[in-house]
Amino acid sequence: MEDIRFYKINDEYGDFSNFAPFSIFLEGNSWPTVEHYFQSCKFEDPAIKEKIKSFSSPMKAAKEGRNRKNTLRADWEIVKDNIMLRSLRVKFKQHPNLRKKLLLTDNVKIIEHTKNDSYWGDGGNGNGKNMLGSLLMKVRDELRIINNDPNIVLPPWIAFPEIDQHDMFWRMGLGENYISTWSRYYLSMENKSDYHKTFPEPENWKDFFE
Repeated sequence: MEDIRFYKINDEYGDFSNFAPFSIFLEGNSWPTVEHYFQSCKFEDPAIKEKIKSFSSPMKAAKEGRNRKNTLRADWEIVKDNIMLRSLRVKFKQHPNLRKKLLLTDNVKIIEHTKNDSYWGDGGNGNGKNMLGSLLMKVRDELRIINNDPNIVLPPWIAFPEIDQHDMFWRMGLGENYISTWSRYYLSMENKSDYHKTFPEPENWKDFFE
């Protein structure tokens, strides 16, 4: 397979874009896209963070993130890569179809191909840093370590490590959809004991398998 290039969300691998419409649950909140979360992290002012989270599109979130009337956090250049990595980790754990798609890329190089960005992308000519592509490949490697089967649906304590199983706010939102997807997968398994051994219940999810 040749290098995978993506940019627009309607590309074959457009789901890898931060603008792709896949919500994530982080820091006790549901964010419409990775872009919403990432842009909000540029600022310490809770009002700005909430404003960005409320935008109807990732483009609006990105524009607000570039609004220099807002005071950028002093350490942004130091922390931005780790923030992006954290958001990508949860995106591909919380959406089983995306996890599968990423794992099925095998070891192919992933490139955000755009002339509009030479840091996160390749600059359009291959001379850019392609940091987003590099982080996606790092997440791919991490997912393999957890379990290399692309068809597995991860238990909720791995996909949503911040959550307790009795968290009603989560269960009535993104968690409801995830539990439904997980339950269908779990009930379809013939050998559940192997899954139990691979993913033992933590204390705060005790008896979840029963």
